[in-house]
Amino acid sequence: MRDASGRAEGMGGPGPSPNALLIGLIFCGVGFGIGAGALAGSGAAFVFLMSGWVLGLCLHEYGHARAALSWGLPPTGALSLDPLRAPNPVATMLLPALFTVMGGVGFPGGAGLPGRVGGPPEAGLSRGRQSAVAAAGPAMSVLFLVVLALLYALASPGAETLRAVLAVSVLFQGTALVLGLMPIPGLDGYGIVRPWLSGPPASPPSPPWAFADRMARHSGLVLLGLFLVSAAFTRPLFRASLLLTDLLGIDLADVIAGFRLVRLW
Repeated sequence: MRDASGRAEGMGGPGPSPNALLIGLIFCGVGFGIGAGALAGSGAAFVFLMSGWVLGLCLHEYGHARAALSWGLPPTGALSLDPLRAPNPVATMLLPALFTVMGGVGFPGGAGLPGRVGGPPEAGLSRGRQSAVAAAGPAMSVLFLVVLALLYALASPGAETLRAVLAVSVLFQGTALVLGLMPIPGLDGYGIVRPWLSGPPASPPSPPWAFADRMARHSGLVLLGLFLVSAAFTRPLFRASLLLTDLLGIDLADVIAGFRLVRLW
């Protein structure tokens, strides 16, 4: 059953939505077509990258929602893996996808669950649980990153295009993970450390933290700021992400080939 707000009742939450299944089908179908040689060119590679990117964002928000549900918070649309039903879909889905396309750097989703960053006292979550909810999204992203790396390792050496698009997908997921774990208001890194930086959860935050919490609620502005100044830290960001891809066994030549292939601008 669903209540008046459209949320699923019960502790299980909603199941995968048709939109989520469609995104997964596009990702798998285009990937299979590229691997089989039926699809080629930058267009197919770009569709594969972006469908995987949106799928990764959905899984990321699912991680937050599932952890919150396990601690007794109400279910949200993110449990359906539907990008249109994610909390604050503009900040968690639209802006990251747009900035990823325009900037050529994987951008993380913003703080999508109300109360998980500097949560209100009525949420009743301990510091550890608040941090756990904030960390659940990046944990799901790490899992998706490992799956992409396994697909890359299983791909035939002759499937050069497939290996290239999988390699650049790992790179983009890596940049988003590195960025998202930075302790910047509106991002998950801030949500992880924020409960430990001031007084008890029930006490009012001091003025500096109150301002940071207000910024965290407007994560779209935070992402916009990161996009505008991304050139200032693109190089160290890529170095960190390339180190991550190397640890996962991704060939640098495939990363470069994939990056060139998916850039349509």
